[in-house]
Amino acid sequence: MKRSLIIFILVAAATTVAGQQNNKLTNEVRDCSGKLRDAESAYQAGQFLSAIEVLEESLDSCDFARKEKEQALELLAKSYVEAGETGKAETTVNILLKKFPHYDLREERNPEMFNRMVKRYEIHPKLTVGLKSGAYWPRFTTIKTYSVLDGVDYSPGIQDSGYFFTYYGYIEYEFLKGLSVNIDGRTFSIRHGREIIQAPSFIQIYIEDDRFFEFPVYIKKYFDLGKNLYVYISAGSGLLYFYEAEGTIALEHTEADTFTGKNTNFDGYMGNINMIPLKNKYTGIWNTGLGAGYKIKNLTFFLDVRYVGGLNSITAPEKSYLNPTLRDEFFYIDQEVNINHFEAGFSISYTLFNSVKKKKQ
Repeated sequence: MKRSLIIFILVAAATTVAGQQNNKLTNEVRDCSGKLRDAESAYQAGQFLSAIEVLEESLDSCDFARKEKEQALELLAKSYVEAGETGKAETTVNILLKKFPHYDLREERNPEMFNRMVKRYEIHPKLTVGLKSGAYWPRFTTIKTYSVLDGVDYSPGIQDSGYFFTYYGYIEYEFLKGLSVNIDGRTFSIRHGREIIQAPSFIQIYIEDDRFFEFPVYIKKYFDLGKNLYVYISAGSGLLYFYEAEGTIALEHTEADTFTGKNTNFDGYMGNINMIPLKNKYTGIWNTGLGAGYKIKNLTFFLDVRYVGGLNSITAPEKSYLNPTLRDEFFYIDQEVNINHFEAGFSISYTLFNSVKKKKQ
């Protein structure tokens, strides 16, 4: 009985203390909101010094909600303007815009000097990260054809492999308003095939699975259409890293074959061929694109299209000696090819930091 009474007293005491703390916090919030209303009333009554006194004390002691703090800084700057304290007004406007770069200037309710102070600042995203998603259509373009056997036509190129979906990220640094440098990073894979058929007796089928890292670097120029709408154009170059290639080959020829020099039928297969030693791991790319976006404070949503072209061959036929079985027994050799692709999709970006700078007079 005594133990139960002690537990009851402790629980009641804790509940009372918690209730007192909650009431204290609630009263503080109400008191700070009340101070902001008092400052607004003093400002509207032309009592600017009183408004300044209340606001300076409140900003120092109150934990305002975000919207209330923006209102308090705006009102303090306008009060400084009306009181003739221009230097303090400019300092407060600077603080206001750095803390709230998406501040909405409503000129009709402000002193003209305050409006001019705000308009002296140029504000734009500085560092942004984003995520892109969309479809891409790869195309292989033959630069040069190599042959192993005389009389066999090695000109048939790589067969296109449709389209794929991909996701990747990017970083954007806007060094001038409306002008930024960007770098994307993504990985993608492609399966493609090639058939060399020479009637009546030679059939060669080759399939390859490739994997790449791609790093486009480009300049983007924005055009403001108003009401948070933007369009952009972009152009640049970049790097393509070829990090995995696995080939499979099947070859069939008959006694009537006059190409291989062999007098027996042959039906051969070889899989899991590491083709990376026969490739150029690093090649250059160029890119150009355009898009349209809608901005909501630090978030922007875009529709994007882009074309990426290869500058160099991703294959190195001159290295065929590194796999003599593939060359001398299956009579296969790569063409010189580059890879191009068109892509279309959407992206979403978030601005980590904004640039808030005073314009040069």
